[in-house]
Amino acid sequence: MQIARTLHVKAPLEKVWSILADDYATIGDWARAVEQSAANPDAAPLPGAAVGGRVCTANIGEVTETITTFDPKFHVLAYQAKAKAMPFFVRGLTGRWTLETAQGGTRVDLGFKADLMPPFGTLMGWAMKRQFATAIDETLEDLKLWAETGQVHPDKAKALAA
Repeated sequence: MQIARTLHVKAPLEKVWSILADDYATIGDWARAVEQSAANPDAAPLPGAAVGGRVCTANIGEVTETITTFDPKFHVLAYQAKAKAMPFFVRGLTGRWTLETAQGGTRVDLGFKADLMPPFGTLMGWAMKRQFATAIDETLEDLKLWAETGQVHPDKAKALAA
């Protein structure tokens, strides 16, 4: 199962890169899908990366991510994710952020892939794709708001205040 999204952010590429790459461990500060986040102490940073990954508490439980590609020259960051609550038929989760300068800001491409074991992937893939797509769309919306205004979504603000 694959999901691909593209977003235009009215902020300089370096600012968006800083949020996604340099501040990788702090996604919980701005993304609604993540209650809290911290650096993954078990993941060694790749050259140039501030951290090797992150551990997030999300609506699906704890998610541990390890950065697999960190390329500040071409603004590419990829990671593998493992969620404790994932069903047995999910063999792997990966994501890939790619940034490019675009007129008036930054083009953000996000590719997400879930490797699902047959036949369960065929049977359950549509439901999982819908759940993942909703979380990805919200995260992109949150990134745009955070990069352009420095503000979090009102739902995130409520969660942070609680």
